[in-house]
Amino acid sequence: MTLPDNPQGGSGRDVDATAILKLVVAEASFIAALMFYVGLIYTNRYYRNFHLSPSSLGFGFSEYVVESLQVLSRPVLSAVVALLLLTSAPHFVRRLPLTSRLRRRAAALWDAVAGQYWLVVAVGFVLFLLWRVEPYWAAPATVAAGLLMGQSRAALRGRGQGLLERAVPLFAAMAFLLLAITLLAAQLGDREAKQAARHVVRWPGVVLFSTERLSLTGPSGLKADDLGPGTHLRYRYTGLRLLIERGGHSYVVPVGWNAATDSVYIFRENDTTRIELTSGVRWT
Repeated sequence: MTLPDNPQGGSGRDVDATAILKLVVAEASFIAALMFYVGLIYTNRYYRNFHLSPSSLGFGFSEYVVESLQVLSRPVLSAVVALLLLTSAPHFVRRLPLTSRLRRRAAALWDAVAGQYWLVVAVGFVLFLLWRVEPYWAAPATVAAGLLMGQSRAALRGRGQGLLERAVPLFAAMAFLLLAITLLAAQLGDREAKQAARHVVRWPGVVLFSTERLSLTGPSGLKADDLGPGTHLRYRYTGLRLLIERGGHSYVVPVGWNAATDSVYIFRENDTTRIELTSGVRWT
């Protein structure tokens, strides 16, 4: 009589598959949580420039995740690849398809480069002292890169398995990376909002009709026309642009809008108000 591979009734292959599935789910959950956090920071900074809050606009988890993709760019992806190479360098060196002699030379070369991690960390702290110099996220990112270089060198030498030698530097590196991500998302949100505000005229146009005269003030591009006493929606307002539409509310600004002096108008279409959308001005 043959005994089962697993006393619990399952095979070793099933156990491996379950472990892999758990690992994939854990990593996917971490990535989703990180994307949510990045999207939250980005959208908060973006709409703060328009005196709005994403929570008041009713943003949900999936929308924050999608907004986090705004942060992805070629420099950001390049930095991510560089950090991945820093953390996987020992494994990569050991797996190089080279002779043992060339592999030892490659390991020695990386050991010499990674041995300067303290210099990279020092540069990062110097950037902290120059905090007013953009990009602000470069300082914590540089410190994190230096710490990861040090851990990569320790792993290549087979050292640094203790709490103080391994866990503490890695925790510090992750903390600096989180700070860098936070600053990057905030900076990009602020920059994108200011760039969008400089080109309000390109946004979708809004024509607002109302039964009552509205107290709308703004730049000279905002115009009010009286269509006559026989018209139900008597007053027509043009020179407006649509910032965003959420939950049946249209958030509108006048052409030439200035964040420091002008308001964001909120309208809801009903029996006394009608909103029509037109195309914005397109520049070639």
